[in-house]
Amino acid sequence: MTAPLRTAFPAQRAAPARQSPAAPRFAPSPAPAATAPQSAWRPQPNRRPRPPEPRSSLRLVDPVAERRRRRARALTGTLVVAICAGLFAIVALRVLLAQGQVEVDRLEATVDTQRAAQQRLRLTVAELDAPAQIVNAARSRLGMINPGAVISLAPPTAAR
Repeated sequence: MTAPLRTAFPAQRAAPARQSPAAPRFAPSPAPAATAPQSAWRPQPNRRPRPPEPRSSLRLVDPVAERRRRRARALTGTLVVAICAGLFAIVALRVLLAQGQVEVDRLEATVDTQRAAQQRLRLTVAELDAPAQIVNAARSRLGMINPGAVISLAPPTAAR
C-alpha cells in the first residue's frame, strides 16, 4: 500500500482540514476499469481548501454620492481655511491695537510733561508781571532811579 504524501519541508505543511467526526478519513477512489478490484481502498491525501479569492479593491461608485462627498470636503476645507484666516486676523488686529496703545501711552506722557512745563512758565510770567519785580529789574539791570519829584511839562503852544 502507498504511504500518505509528504511535503519536502515539514514546517510548510498545512494543518489538516477539520472534518466532522462522522466523515471518513479515507474516501474510496474510483476504480480504474479492469485493473484493480472494486474492494481496494486507496488513502486520499488531506487537501488544503482553497483560500478565498482576495476581494478586489475596486467598487462601483455612485457619481451623485461622490459629487456630494467632494462638495462636503471642499466646504469643510473652505471653512477650516476661513476659520484659520479669521483667527489670524483677530491676532493681527490685537497686535495692532497693542502697538497703538503703546503710542497713545507715550503721547499721554509727553502731554503731561508739556502741561507741567506750561504751568511753570505761567507761574514765572505771573511773578515777573508783579510791579515790585518790574521796579527791581529797572533799578538793577537798567540803572534807573526813583524820581524825587515828578514835574509835568506842557508842550509849547504854537503861534499861528
